[in-house]
Amino acid sequence: MRFCLLLCAILLPADYAQTEVTNITVRVVARNALYVGDLVEGAFVTITDAVSGEMLAQGITSGDAGNPQRTMRTPRKRGEPMAAKGDAKFAATLDIDEPRYIQVTAHGPLGKRFTANRASATQWIVPGKHLTGGDGWVLELPGLLVSPNLAASTVPLSTAASGILIEAEVMLMCGCPIKPGFYWDPKDYEVVAIVRRGGEDVGRFPLRYAGAASEFETQFTAHVPGLYDISIYAYDSASGNTGVGQVELTVTEN
Repeated sequence: MRFCLLLCAILLPADYAQTEVTNITVRVVARNALYVGDLVEGAFVTITDAVSGEMLAQGITSGDAGNPQRTMRTPRKRGEPMAAKGDAKFAATLDIDEPRYIQVTAHGPLGKRFTANRASATQWIVPGKHLTGGDGWVLELPGLLVSPNLAASTVPLSTAASGILIEAEVMLMCGCPIKPGFYWDPKDYEVVAIVRRGGEDVGRFPLRYAGAASEFETQFTAHVPGLYDISIYAYDSASGNTGVGQVELTVTEN
């Protein structure tokens, strides 16, 4: 019997007996809001060995953004999970044979790549010791989604001198809307268009809530032809959340 055990130990791979399945649940939550999931096409998650750089797992968070009443207003005891069963997550299964110092990185939302942000964190994991309890491994994604819109990218000077409408859609990173009386109220957000031409400031134009969820608007006039760079920022002083969207406007001679 001892001979057979010794023979098996010699013939089997060195890591055969030590490798253990280790499950990790990763959730990405928008700062001051809900989970980054299907509403905004999720966030891309990578799990790597922080020492060697080896890719261990990758995927996209999927599922619901969550219930705002439960996550934003319902009191919870320490350690009580915030997420419900269907809330967005990425579930990874690793086969490891020794403790690993890993880094988890989330980039998103994928549905708004031009204004996506990145968050990461590191932690040790041990074979067979799962990171699935509670909400799992939670990464907070700061920022706001700002999508500028102009009726046209090129306008004649006569039209520009009469006033150009600038619109922007502003949302939380989870795709959650901003509207009066809701969890995220327009009065809590500063939305401003910074207009420049040829590297020189033309002015700053505050955007007001336009009456539809997440929609803001303003007007500015241009009296000189040229290329105008328009940067629209949204800022929440309470959380520090900030987002920027950029667009160009060409004003031509009549």
